[in-house]
Amino acid sequence: MEHVQGRTPLPAGHAEDDAAENADGRTGRAVDTGAARPSEWTRVPLSFPQELWHSGDQGDRSGFFGAGFTMADAWRVDGSVDVAALQGALDDLVERHEVLRTVVVRDVRPPLQEVRPARPVPLRVRDVPLPPGPGRDRRAEELLAEAEQLPVDPRAVPLLAAGLDRFDGQDAVLTLVTHHTACDEWSVQVMIRDLAAFYTGRTSGRPAALPPVRQYREFARWQREEGERPDAAQVRAYWKDRMRGAGIFAAPTDRPVPGTRAAPCSAHHFTVDAEVMAAAGALAGELGGGPEVVAQAAFNLLIHHVAGTTDQAVDTLTSGRTDPRFDDTVGAVMNFLVFRTDLAACHTFRDVLRATHETCREAYAHEMPIKHIEYEVPELMAPNEEPMRTNCILGVFPAVHDEAELPLAGGLRKVRTRTVPTPVGSWIPHGVAWALHLAPNGALHGCVQYNREELDDATVAGWAGAYQDLLAEGARQPDAPWRSLAGASGRT
Repeated sequence: MEHVQGRTPLPAGHAEDDAAENADGRTGRAVDTGAARPSEWTRVPLSFPQELWHSGDQGDRSGFFGAGFTMADAWRVDGSVDVAALQGALDDLVERHEVLRTVVVRDVRPPLQEVRPARPVPLRVRDVPLPPGPGRDRRAEELLAEAEQLPVDPRAVPLLAAGLDRFDGQDAVLTLVTHHTACDEWSVQVMIRDLAAFYTGRTSGRPAALPPVRQYREFARWQREEGERPDAAQVRAYWKDRMRGAGIFAAPTDRPVPGTRAAPCSAHHFTVDAEVMAAAGALAGELGGGPEVVAQAAFNLLIHHVAGTTDQAVDTLTSGRTDPRFDDTVGAVMNFLVFRTDLAACHTFRDVLRATHETCREAYAHEMPIKHIEYEVPELMAPNEEPMRTNCILGVFPAVHDEAELPLAGGLRKVRTRTVPTPVGSWIPHGVAWALHLAPNGALHGCVQYNREELDDATVAGWAGAYQDLLAEGARQPDAPWRSLAGASGRT
């Protein structure tokens, strides 16, 4: 049995005003198509991440503003769920985080973000009876895979949809799907924390205990103010010097990269067990780092394994949360930094780890929006334009909140293990995206998103297998020559 709560999406495509209100309340000129917009819709300039999305705009069918460019997550819910309270909590979430009701207006110059009034979140509720046991775990994975294929219209608000699938009265799966232009990995953890707090507030009759939040438009304004800070020129000079002569790592493809991709992405999932990651964490701790540094170091070895290079410049996704005032802000706050590590002078994996740790430390100390780095070093991204290479992005994501802090119904547990094949998943506009998530139990869950128009399944599976081998052997044999580790894996 299934029913859907919430609203009917707004139709795509609206006419634009001449008046464009910026974050300071002043008025600027924008290209107009004729009709006036409701006065309660607030228009503000784009953030730098939104500008990055806009620079790769491929229309409504694909690319950064295609309905398939989404983020999907799933949680097992223990206990009986009050559906009315869940619907109310979802709506509270959209009220609290205005980016979830913000549309990027792309057919005006300059493009703008437009904050609109909240509308109810579509919530699909289904009963999917299954006896207790492994079958429920597998079905939870399948429900997550289904959610990854659900579209979210970036021209309609809210940019969020939810599903609740009940195995019985005490065990269910909650899925959230958000358009990626309104959300990032950190934001998902903020959203589920806030959702749990709102749900608890509604079922207990007490206000949700949440910290004050700065809105995404404030982040956009802060970014531009940061560009005027006194040391901004010094930071740009650092990147110009640090990246001189570097070329970003672009993954070799099995076929020429198409100009426009017609097929959705596939995903390869893997898990590095907690024992290996505990050894990795202990090793990194000797340098004052965490297991994410070992994960990055192993990726440097993978590049050597794949491309034979020792000067590794990796396009790396960061949280972008350099100012703690925005830790509770939902939106595309993330940033990209290029982590350049020279392996030529390294002898052991411990040396590689030390060099990687220093690279990460310096990069974070000089973090600035990637658009400024690319401006200073325009040749840096040139390898991404080669016909048989595609851009490769690495993201390593620690847990922001403990699952014990998520008291929705009887508690939430994120669906992390992925044993069910994912031949079709969320779209990524181009390239290969590696996402490595550090779980509360110590394991590392990896997902490699790619497009079959560029890469074979076996190629990506080989890379993922080699990465696991390199990480495990490096953690277990830190004083072994790193070249022997990179050559030991028979997987390519």
